[in-house]
Amino acid sequence: MYEAGSEQINCNGAVIELPSLLVVKTAPKMPSDANIDWLLHIYFTRREFERCRRLIERELNRHLNAEYLYFVKGLIDREDGNNIEALRNLQKAVELNSKNIETYKEIGRTLYSMGRFGQALSVFREAEQQSPRKDHEIYHYLGELLYRAAATQPQLEVARQQQAEARGYFELAVQTGKKLESYVRLGELYRKDKDYQKAIDVLEACLHLTPENAEVLTEISVLYLKINETQKAYDRLAEVVNIERKCTPKGLLALGAILQSRNDVDGALGKYGQIADAEPEIAELWNNIGLCFFKKQKFIVAVSSLRKSVWISPLNYNALYNLSLIYIASEQYASAFHTLAAAINLRKDNAECYMLLGLCLRKLDDTENAFVAFERACSLAQGQQGQQGQQGQQGGMRHPLVFLNFALFCYETGRLALATEHYNRFMVHAQDLLLPTEYKFQATKLKSLLRISSHSHGILADDQTAAQKEEEEDELPLEVNAVVSQN
Repeated sequence: MYEAGSEQINCNGAVIELPSLLVVKTAPKMPSDANIDWLLHIYFTRREFERCRRLIERELNRHLNAEYLYFVKGLIDREDGNNIEALRNLQKAVELNSKNIETYKEIGRTLYSMGRFGQALSVFREAEQQSPRKDHEIYHYLGELLYRAAATQPQLEVARQQQAEARGYFELAVQTGKKLESYVRLGELYRKDKDYQKAIDVLEACLHLTPENAEVLTEISVLYLKINETQKAYDRLAEVVNIERKCTPKGLLALGAILQSRNDVDGALGKYGQIADAEPEIAELWNNIGLCFFKKQKFIVAVSSLRKSVWISPLNYNALYNLSLIYIASEQYASAFHTLAAAINLRKDNAECYMLLGLCLRKLDDTENAFVAFERACSLAQGQQGQQGQQGQQGGMRHPLVFLNFALFCYETGRLALATEHYNRFMVHAQDLLLPTEYKFQATKLKSLLRISSHSHGILADDQTAAQKEEEEDELPLEVNAVVSQN
């Protein structure tokens, strides 16, 4: 029997407890001074920005410490593309707590995304000064901003200083953190300085972070090609093929260059054809195609390919140099002269360019200016060798062909003393080098001719033979077709 207001019921002499009707309790109210940063962080990481906004608007006026609210609000505004409002909110967060390095970093990132690189550099420098620890993100952005500043700096000396400082910051970023972009940019700077071995070491270390990164593997293979390690370059490209089943245009270009270096011209042209179908507007592609056809002695196609390379990239020194070389080989000396003039304007310190210029001028019957060009080429070749000796570099770039061609030119123009002097310099520079057979033939022929001609001039006192007299009467051609671009 049930009695009103009772929580028990009597049924057949048994007392049964009635269940409580209060099954849902009201949620406790959060105190006004409670910290809800954790909840805001959860919403933000879930990218529930509308909930973040409602929570910030509700808590902004009553929150004891609004720094994190302004911080998150600034990040949300930046995600929405409203960078000006993002800067305002982040600046308010800095005013509330000027010691928070993360806020400075976000302000710097926002300025960077807006293209205000000078202001971003100042913010990151201030963050570096206030940071109590080494922060790899600050170092990375400082390096990136200095690298950009160096690229747009009109004064060469200042640009070099900024680039060196950027390299230092990227080295610190690599030492203190594991950011992939820092490794890649540091390798790029080493490559720009032509320190290829260091660039390879950096990118090899980067592979510990991303062992199957095809772009890094391709870049390493290209760098191995720069130091003539073709087998290592091929091995890295094989890894790229195993990962992606196909190569990027950059990888195909490197693979074609390897085949080209092994005299597999048809195989190289096959790889280059695949690139031309996908991305035809690559200057290096047409430069290599032109050299392949030059190897096959198809001068017209070679000239057309190299002219397309120059059209795509008018300031491409390698294309201009190789085009002038083919013009000389096909006896188009006037065209070669104009192309060499453009190449020399890009690199005034290249000895081989002046040597080829001297050959052109000689063929154009301008022996006086040809002599000046050859003299300039020899002085540059000696200067570069001297600098490498002072820096203690072993096996640096040597230019024996420059001295050989000048010696031949001097012999043909009757300057026998100079011919002997530069022949001796050729022998010094050619020491311990594996020279092509054509070089050795020309040098041996010149040596024989100098012995014959100098007998009466007192330069060399060797006996004359009948065979040497016959060689003196022969015309001695200048060796230009054996020049190989090593730039």
